[in-house]
Amino acid sequence: MTKNSTNRCARQISFAGKVRTFNLNDPKVLAMIAGGAKLKQVSRMITIARLGIGRAPLAGQYGDTPAACHRRFLEKIYSATDVENVITLGLIGGGMAEDEAFALVDEHVVGKPLEANALIASETIAALFADAGDAQA
Repeated sequence: MTKNSTNRCARQISFAGKVRTFNLNDPKVLAMIAGGAKLKQVSRMITIARLGIGRAPLAGQYGDTPAACHRRFLEKIYSATDVENVITLGLIGGGMAEDEAFALVDEHVVGKPLEANALIASETIAALFADAGDAQA
């Protein structure tokens, strides 16, 4: 098992024809969310740009924190950008290469009906706030 698959906030979810690991509690992803990531690598710059340069990846009503985004999902006022960014960040945090995560989201989320993908994003972001006793192994 990898470190990402044993993280209490990681979830195994069926997406794009396979069970994949989603984890927003990865240091690299948390740095992207907080805007504290150092832009040393070209791939990182591309990632930040794809998530919305000049805009925090989880920005929206109530703010740009994971808690604010989680609230939008709970109240069902999330945006397509919320769904796309949470799934992308979750896949990256789960250990997927950034280019592969963006390609999967482009193919299976962008321009598709939101409901099924919103469930995945909602479960992914809720995992950050779940009681440790409720976490899956």
